[in-house]
Amino acid sequence: NLMNHYFNNNCLYTDFTISDENIGIPYKSADCAKPSRPVPGLLEEYDREINYFESRVGKDRSLSTLKKHQSVRAHLSDFIFSVSGKKDISFADLTEDFIKGFCQYLTEERGLSNSTAWVYQIPLKRLVSSAFSKGLISSNPFAMFHYSPHVKERAYLTEGELKGMMEMPLEDKILKKVRDLFVFSCWTGLSYVDITALTKKSLVEYKGSLWITSQRKKTNKPFQIKVLDPAAAILVRYGRRKAQGTPIFRIGSYNYINYKLKEVVRLCGIKKNISFHCARHTFATMALNNGMSLESISQILGHSSIKTTQIYAKITMTRLDKDFSVFKDNIKDAFF
Repeated sequence: NLMNHYFNNNCLYTDFTISDENIGIPYKSADCAKPSRPVPGLLEEYDREINYFESRVGKDRSLSTLKKHQSVRAHLSDFIFSVSGKKDISFADLTEDFIKGFCQYLTEERGLSNSTAWVYQIPLKRLVSSAFSKGLISSNPFAMFHYSPHVKERAYLTEGELKGMMEMPLEDKILKKVRDLFVFSCWTGLSYVDITALTKKSLVEYKGSLWITSQRKKTNKPFQIKVLDPAAAILVRYGRRKAQGTPIFRIGSYNYINYKLKEVVRLCGIKKNISFHCARHTFATMALNNGMSLESISQILGHSSIKTTQIYAKITMTRLDKDFSVFKDNIKDAFF
């Protein structure tokens, strides 16, 4: 007997030849491709896990661990909204940069310690690994990711590095735009999601100066920011032809901006692991070093509590040098 195998519409068929009579007998192979399962959302899948966990509390799961999962879920929800303005993210869109950004968000935006952030990323890691093993995603973005519970310095640009980035000639239009957006955030303290929502309606004039007045998307807390010259030049460049209610900046996803920002940083010769969020830290550090109060910085950044602002208020050598100079000037007549 001769058999001829062939595929049609992802199903295996076989033609049998028996006693010179061709009899085509189609059958569906066990290996026929099944319709692919829609890729679920990250929070959608996490909710399933949490619901199952909740059903096991008092049996083989503890209430305290359930509360930890609920807290992680709340932080994940806030982070997803802060970077995308959406309520959930598909597993298919999950990247290593998203995971890094979430860990940074926990420490820099929520004020958690590195060790707590490390604990909070473990459920996310397990969730992603489970999705990979189920075939929901084709690769595991956690495969090469490592987060240390030990305290690390938060990255920001020095004033010299920022100036160098601003003056760097860039031929590529996309890289130039990413650089401008990052610089704009460095001079205003605005987050990525608030920059995406910025329109001309948010711009007002007060005592001859341009100000941005709006509300933070994440907290709905109002803020007022005086637009300094470097930021004003960028506003003019991108907002000249925009209608009143149209977003001034048309930009890509947070992950895409971070991907391109790494190339900008490399071209500028900056040897730091910089994400877009570091622009806010750069603003806060510059403002603190140059005499702005913590209370004002907190209001500009739209923080709900000044305790969150204190994370940005890193005492640098520049600030210490200025403080020592003031101390010396005030006391020199008595001792020097």
